[in-house]
Amino acid sequence: MKDLLSGAGEILRRLEEEGQEALLVGGMVRDLLCGLAPCDADIASDAPLPVLASLFPSGRLIGPEGMQVFLLPFGEGHCEVFPFPRGGLKDDLARRDFTVNALALRRTGEVVGSRRAMADIAARVLRFNGPASERLAEDPLRALRLARFAAVLPGFVPDPGTVRECREARPSLEKCAPERVGREIRLGMEGNPRIFLETVKECGLLDALFPGMPAREFDFSRLCRIQEGLAREGASLEVRAAALFSVPGGRSSRSDDGPSRAEEALLAWKWPARSASEAAELARHRRLPLEAPDPERTAALFEARGMPFMDSLFLLSRQYCAGEPHFRRWSENRALYVSMAVRALRDDVLPSGGEIMKKYSLAPGPFLGKLAGALKLRRLHPGLASKEDAFRYIETLLRHSGRS
Repeated sequence: MKDLLSGAGEILRRLEEEGQEALLVGGMVRDLLCGLAPCDADIASDAPLPVLASLFPSGRLIGPEGMQVFLLPFGEGHCEVFPFPRGGLKDDLARRDFTVNALALRRTGEVVGSRRAMADIAARVLRFNGPASERLAEDPLRALRLARFAAVLPGFVPDPGTVRECREARPSLEKCAPERVGREIRLGMEGNPRIFLETVKECGLLDALFPGMPAREFDFSRLCRIQEGLAREGASLEVRAAALFSVPGGRSSRSDDGPSRAEEALLAWKWPARSASEAAELARHRRLPLEAPDPERTAALFEARGMPFMDSLFLLSRQYCAGEPHFRRWSENRALYVSMAVRALRDDVLPSGGEIMKKYSLAPGPFLGKLAGALKLRRLHPGLASKEDAFRYIETLLRHSGRS
C-alpha cells in the first residue's frame, strides 16, 4: 500500500505544482478508509489532457473521444487520471455509482464527500449514489457491479432498497458491451461466488446472465453451496465457471448442453479461449470421477488434458458427491488416476522414435507418430515397466496393423 500511495501522492504533487487541482478518488479512497489494500490508484483532476501528456511522458490516453482517461503506469500497478466534468469535483463525485465510491482524498489528508458516503463506509453498506433510476440509466451494468462489490468487499452488504430498485428497474444488460459484463462476472466469481450469485438473483439478473441456471430454490441453493466449497478449496476460475453450467436441476439439464453453453457464454463475455475451453471440458467430464472406474477413458482424458486438468476435475466432482456411494466412487477413481499420474513420470520406459525406427525398420511419418502416441497412453496402465515391455507392446500393435 505504501508504494502505491506514495506513487499516487507524487502525481498529485506534480499536478499541484502546475497549478492544477488533483485528488485521489473512487475505489482507492474507499479501500484506504476500510482498511483494505488498494490495487490501483484513481485521480481526478482539472488538468487538460495535453498537460498530463507533457508532465508524464510514460503515460498514454485510452478510451473513446470525449471519454478519454490518462493511464500512467508505475511500480506493479497503474494510475488512471480522469478529467473533471464541467461541474468540477462536486459533479465528479455526484456522478459516481455508489456512495462508498463517491469520496475523494486531498494531498493534505482531507477527505471530501458526503456524510452519507462516510456513514455507508462505516456501516459497510452498498447504496446507489443518488436516484437508482439515474445511475442505472447512465450505465445498466451498475446493477451487476453491485453484486460484484458485495462479493469482493469483505463485510459489505447491499442496501435492501438498492436491491429492490435494481429488481424493479430491470436494467437491460444487453446494452452493455459483452466484455464489460464478462469482467464483472469474472471479478465476482473470483471473490465470494455464493454472495455474488445470491445478489445477482436478488437483483433479478439471473435469467439474463445464466439462462440455464437452476430454477428451483433447492437446486440454486445447492449451486451456491458448491461454489462456496470450491472457493474454500481455492478452485481456479475455470473450475468455478464449470460449476455454473453443470448443476443438476437446471432447465436445460435434460439435453446436457451445459458444456456447450459454458463455452459459448464465456467466449461471448470475452474470457480467454483457453479458459472457456477448459471450463467446458470440466463441465463435460465432471461425472467421470463419480462413475464406475473406466481406466481407458480416464487414461485418454489424462493424456489429452494433462495433470492440472485432472486435478481440477476431481476438485470439481467432489463437490457433487451426495452420500457414501459417490464418495466411494470418487476415491476409487482418484486412486486410479494417482496410479496413472505416477506411471506417467516413467519416461525411461519409453523408447525414442529413433530406437523404434531402427529396431523395426520404420520410416518417419504418421504411422510412427501413432505408435508413439499409443505407447504413451499404454504406459499409464499396469504392465509397462521397462523398454522391453514397451517393445513387446509395439510388436503387438505391428501385428494388428499387418506390418509385423
